[in-house]
Amino acid sequence: MKHLDVAVLGGGPAGSATALLLARRGADVGLYAAPGHERPRLGESLPPAVNPVLHELGVAAGFAALGALPSYGTSGAWGTGEVSSQSFLFSPHGTGWHVDRTRFDEMLTTAAARAGATVFPSRVRRVHRIVGGFAVDAAIPAHADAVVDATGRAARISRELGARPARHDRLVCAARIVPRRGDEPFCDTFVEAVADGWWYSAPLPDGHRIVACFTDAPIAARAGLATPAGWLAALAATTHVRQFVRGRAGSPVRVVTAAGHRLRPGAAGPGWLAVGDAAFATDPLSSGGVTSALRMATAAADALTAGDRAHYVALVDGMAADYFARYSEIYGWERRFPGSEFWRARLPGVTNSTTSPEPRRPPAASRRSCSSGTGPRSRPES
Repeated sequence: MKHLDVAVLGGGPAGSATALLLARRGADVGLYAAPGHERPRLGESLPPAVNPVLHELGVAAGFAALGALPSYGTSGAWGTGEVSSQSFLFSPHGTGWHVDRTRFDEMLTTAAARAGATVFPSRVRRVHRIVGGFAVDAAIPAHADAVVDATGRAARISRELGARPARHDRLVCAARIVPRRGDEPFCDTFVEAVADGWWYSAPLPDGHRIVACFTDAPIAARAGLATPAGWLAALAATTHVRQFVRGRAGSPVRVVTAAGHRLRPGAAGPGWLAVGDAAFATDPLSSGGVTSALRMATAAADALTAGDRAHYVALVDGMAADYFARYSEIYGWERRFPGSEFWRARLPGVTNSTTSPEPRRPPAASRRSCSSGTGPRSRPES
């Protein structure tokens, strides 16, 4: 059985970037990345802030080869029925990007392998403690001195090791893929708030467009959002987003969780730590998930190299505090639906999960924006 310094469990951006950085520092790293990363991804909009991170990781050339679509800004109807726009023209980091997430993840996994990480195309069944480390139960088993949970929102490994994801909401995404056409009213990212949640649409590099409804799970179930009929009925309540779908057949509806959480009591424990969505999953409205995951990977590699996990936990807690402050501010901009179950659950100090509420600072305490690509980046004009 192979012995590893670190086993990284999960082949998404956070896991691959962590393995890449550790391998460059000479660690014997095993990256467990299931073939095709287990299932196709729906696409991703990356903010301009991702560009310096890609350069820091040394993967900018690999990213350029993906042929991602540039994103020049976002538009939306949020807080008002009128459309407002935010351009990336004056961003110091250039444009944002619309990427094929499967290819993006594979690019990072390939970079980790080239740096010296051993990539195991195997899904991990479980992890358990043994004397001196951990046993990784997979088709290709291993022993490891330390493990990194990069299993996404499921946080499967952290759960097995005693951590508890404290859920912040019950958000789900019901998405379809439709062909793009030349007469679309808005060609870039678009977000629209409605009474039962919000809709998101963005182009994909393959000539299609993702159109997705975000709402809470009970609302989605009552509306039948998993069915084409229910999804189209909900789409009809939009003013702008429905124009992307009109007259075009879409793919089957795919419903996935988008619920936010953070690990309790923290994102690390004896011999292990969590990165990316496993440690701290954000509302997709922020569009900062991938960028945060890559930054978290750098901090995780530092913690595993230096052994200072307390600093890593404090860093993740700081990211969470900033995020929740901005979360309250952005959702607070939308006041048109005071009777809505969805919007009431997002009032400051309210939680729609079964866990205790996250502490939320008032908007004035926000230090940096977590909304960098999908959501509204500046307050809509009233």
